[in-house]
Amino acid sequence: MLVFTSCKNKTPRPKEGKGNISYGDTLCFYTSQEITNLFPLIATDLYSHRVSSQIFEPLLRLDPITNEVVGHLAKKTEISGDNKKIKLFLREDVYFHEDPCFSNNPNKLTAFDVKFCLDFACSNNSLNNTGKILSEKIMGGEEYYSQSSDQIGKGVSGIKIINDYCIEITLKEPYVNFQKLLTSASYGMFSKIAFDYYGKKIVNHPIGTGPFIYGESNQKQLILNYNPHYWKKDSYGNQLPYLNALKIKVSDNKKTEFDLFRKREIDVVFEVPSESLNYLLGSLQDAQNGSTISHRVLVSPGTSMAYLGFNTTRMPLSNINVRMAIDYIINRDILCNTILNGDGSPALHGFAPTSSYYNNPLIPMREYDIEKAKKLLEKAGYKNGENFPPLKMFVAGTKESASLKWGQYICDELRNTLGINVEILTGDFAAREKAIAKNEIDIWSVGWVPDYPDPESYFSLFYNRSKRPGFEASIFPYLSSEYYNQCYYSATIERNVEKRQSLFNSCDSILRSEAIILPILIDDFVAIINLRVRNFKLNPLGIVDFSTVYIKELN
Repeated sequence: MLVFTSCKNKTPRPKEGKGNISYGDTLCFYTSQEITNLFPLIATDLYSHRVSSQIFEPLLRLDPITNEVVGHLAKKTEISGDNKKIKLFLREDVYFHEDPCFSNNPNKLTAFDVKFCLDFACSNNSLNNTGKILSEKIMGGEEYYSQSSDQIGKGVSGIKIINDYCIEITLKEPYVNFQKLLTSASYGMFSKIAFDYYGKKIVNHPIGTGPFIYGESNQKQLILNYNPHYWKKDSYGNQLPYLNALKIKVSDNKKTEFDLFRKREIDVVFEVPSESLNYLLGSLQDAQNGSTISHRVLVSPGTSMAYLGFNTTRMPLSNINVRMAIDYIINRDILCNTILNGDGSPALHGFAPTSSYYNNPLIPMREYDIEKAKKLLEKAGYKNGENFPPLKMFVAGTKESASLKWGQYICDELRNTLGINVEILTGDFAAREKAIAKNEIDIWSVGWVPDYPDPESYFSLFYNRSKRPGFEASIFPYLSSEYYNQCYYSATIERNVEKRQSLFNSCDSILRSEAIILPILIDDFVAIINLRVRNFKLNPLGIVDFSTVYIKELN
């Protein structure tokens, strides 16, 4: 449980601002997973990032319209001609949230904080869940990762402070997407002073620079209050954010959430099953009686992928023929259109979904072929499913979740077509990771939303130049392929768009041929909002910038 750290906001605010915007009010929405940790380097799921991104901010951001990297906490960047050195020039008007840890120290963001955060992200500190993504790219990062633990020390040699508001990063290679990587919510900036003060307890004191300040939380809800000293203003010069507070309630019961939305007690519903739309929005008779709620449906094209992960460290799933047989018995069209009533699109091609920045026309469409599946199972030594041991599948989701529905469908198909019995276990993300680490399960559901919109954010999950301790316990199975590593690495430094695309296509094809993980479906991000909620925008990663959202009642 997080502890209370912020003071009540005492700064008086106007009721209205230029441009006909309104100040005040509390926006409320539900999350299906309890958010127990808001420290950006630990948070790895969409639900946590949706909240932590209101508290912590990255150095750079992606423009939602052009998809180009733009300045944020770093107002500008300079890149050397060889693309190996990046200078980040920080804003000089950014302050961390007020907190007792700053009683005798300034709370201004400086280059010392930025270096500390980036060093931390390159360490193998127990509070860093981002692995070696940064350390493999920055000069001296891998050496630092191998030496560091819970002591940060001097940090990475390739990250240097030029002055109080300028930092220089030296890369090992001219990585073309390094700036995009810095837009990830995982790399939200936190204070070195705060960390020195709280140590590992920093996870209970989320102190960032963002538009909202942590207020209080328990198992049922989390409250964020507006930051009266936030650095950002809108195009009219109005101080952001407009809202007084965000209230995030926790429940895995969609019916309760829908009822509260219809009663106008919550303002936004995320992750809406299509089968529930009529119940949520009301019938024609409801509309005639005036009992429907004025609403808007927002859909952001899917970057979220759902997969099946396999425990390839033991039989029978260490046998590739068994894994490929399972792939052939999944009818993804029926799964999406019938089992899920139109929710999601069948993942019929590669590991990463087709988008404006990625396409793989070379991978053939996945087949549904029971006869091929039976032949592969016989080839593995389990003709007609004889002597095939029972399996355990872990589904991270509730009894109402789509993942449980499609997981149950796959289990039924395995039993009915191949004679394979599968027991389903359910729980939250932490329980799934614990079961994987203890080698207790054979198959599990995985949902992946990239940190930034680029194929690299998908394929980096399987790049391993050196096997790091505990990797076998990852939710993404270990891939032993030097050719994959070569293709991925070459893609990260390739400037030519077509060549880069081709290299990632090769990575995709290797994942398909190894079948260590199976893409199941692609999810769009859907949100239904009360029309009194204005300026609500859902980005391609399912995250909302609540700093520019305001509430204004309908006339």
